[in-house]
Amino acid sequence: MRLFSPLSEVERKKLIEERKKSSTFWKIIHLLGSLRLAIFLLLSIAFGCAIATFLESRLDTQVAQFYIYKSPWFFGWLILLCVNLFAVTLTRIPWKKRHLGFIVTHYGIIILLMGALVGLKKGFEGFITLEAGDAPSNRLATKDTVLLVKNPILNEIEEFRFPAELWKPSPKSPRALNIPGTGLKFYADDYARELFLSEDITKEPNSESSGVLIELKSKMANQAVRYVLLKNDPSRGAEDFFGMARLEMKDPSPAEEMSFHESAVLFANAPDQSVIHAHEGVSSNYRYFLLWDNPAVANRSLFVVLIGQDGEKRTWPLNEIIHKTVDLPGEAKMEVAEYWPNFSLKEGKPTSLSGEPLNPAILVHIHWQNDRRANLIFRLWDSPDGIINYQLLRKGKIYQEGQIERDKPLSLGWGDWSATLLKFEPRASIKREIQKIKPAESAVAQLLPSGLHCWIEDKKTKEKTQPLWILSGYPQSFVLDNIPLQISFGFKTITLPFRVSLEKFEVPRNEGSDSPSDFISTLRFEDPQTGKTVIGKAHMNYPASFPGGLWRSVLGLNYKFSQSSWNPQDLNESTLQVLYDPGWPLKWVGSLMICLGILTMFLISPKPPVVLDKDTKSIPKDENSSCQPTTPRSIS
Repeated sequence: MRLFSPLSEVERKKLIEERKKSSTFWKIIHLLGSLRLAIFLLLSIAFGCAIATFLESRLDTQVAQFYIYKSPWFFGWLILLCVNLFAVTLTRIPWKKRHLGFIVTHYGIIILLMGALVGLKKGFEGFITLEAGDAPSNRLATKDTVLLVKNPILNEIEEFRFPAELWKPSPKSPRALNIPGTGLKFYADDYARELFLSEDITKEPNSESSGVLIELKSKMANQAVRYVLLKNDPSRGAEDFFGMARLEMKDPSPAEEMSFHESAVLFANAPDQSVIHAHEGVSSNYRYFLLWDNPAVANRSLFVVLIGQDGEKRTWPLNEIIHKTVDLPGEAKMEVAEYWPNFSLKEGKPTSLSGEPLNPAILVHIHWQNDRRANLIFRLWDSPDGIINYQLLRKGKIYQEGQIERDKPLSLGWGDWSATLLKFEPRASIKREIQKIKPAESAVAQLLPSGLHCWIEDKKTKEKTQPLWILSGYPQSFVLDNIPLQISFGFKTITLPFRVSLEKFEVPRNEGSDSPSDFISTLRFEDPQTGKTVIGKAHMNYPASFPGGLWRSVLGLNYKFSQSSWNPQDLNESTLQVLYDPGWPLKWVGSLMICLGILTMFLISPKPPVVLDKDTKSIPKDENSSCQPTTPRSIS
């Protein structure tokens, strides 16, 4: 069949009606290309977009995307609209010259919609926070939350979309997911935007440390703070009090030096997500990472990288310093205390699921000393008869000492602050429990990230594991029917095919004021496959692109880094938005075709009809028609 034909309009319409009656195929084409279907689809999409606009203005963009823009029905409606637009052009075959603009416009709309669908499915928007001097990173965080399940039966990590913030599980309506190949089911019955880790002193017959739970309170400040201390424990033997003083539980010593301690859990697969705790509230100002020597190579090795206070970088092979102490500049010492080849959390405690380095992590301790005479010290220790003694020191000198009794406030001489001993155990350990609501009594609470309360259940026997909280970003382990599962919950991360680091961050100011005039991130891009290194700058309204090049920009293959936010307290930190849209060229081509098609419809328009007098019969006139009126009258 010829797409363009010299047939007259009468013959063309007759051909269309005959094939519509005689062919099932053309009946379907005319049904898919009907005007009624087009109106229904357009009204439905318009109604959905109106609801999405309302949700976006009243609630959040994520809500609108989840329920409308990224929902299966919206994708289906857009695809059906593309089919309708394509079918309506087929119903006009054979085309005439005046149909050219109509065809180009409709195909332009189809290409534009296809570009939008490709962008939604294959493109992404993510965010990355970089700090000058840190190791290069290739992991982005998106706003979508997912559940990752390491399935030992299928030997793969499965990702499930799990928008807990938008579709919250509850005890009355828990969310459930089947874990393929295991006969097990995942259940979640609660979600909390923030959780609290409560700590309390409990009896432990095998412990060699005594422990106290002590409360410091101020009526004027209307504030009470509780601390758990374990005697002579390197990690819990001392705590910082708002940077003003130090609480410690240890036997008295005449030493004039104060020991400081910083611990960190470093992850090789996520070097930017280290967990660091300064036990006395004083940071070491060291930056350290656990890195692969080459992430793309199978036989790779792990290295511990430390950036000192002077900016100098030091590197050690991990296998040479495990369970060893190394000297650092500034008379500090670093100890690699633990190594987990396949890190996971089990009942709130770190463990390794296997000996394979699938998720390597290490525990690092940094120790250093400073002059203690410039600080306030509140020291506690127990005697063999169970009496709790105390000393209060200022600038290294004791200004008050004695015994502290349980539940009786002791004035500290720090304004109206007083200390009360709430609990004492001669053989103690710390009991930790994750709670949704901050505990008010007899516990120390630490703020934790969001989490899911969940368990695993056997679909046949209905046997289930103990319910546990899965904290965002921290994997949790479950074992049922001898099947070990590692499950993690959090924001979906995207791994870039290259690494990026922040060289420097600049905030120029408007002349004569402190208001910023621009934000400039100087970025270093490194491609491990080609060894290519590029320096780019992301300004407030001008993104940096990588890998760069005109043809990649035309095809939508560049990653665009735009300035998103900054930290006024730390001008070495910058947060960037990363956009990747492979549907971009289709959107531009479709838009140009729509404009060209509309212009063509104006330029190639049908000739206006000839107006005859009332007595002249209306006869279709065509340049190819041989039928002419026999007795034409004069035109009035």
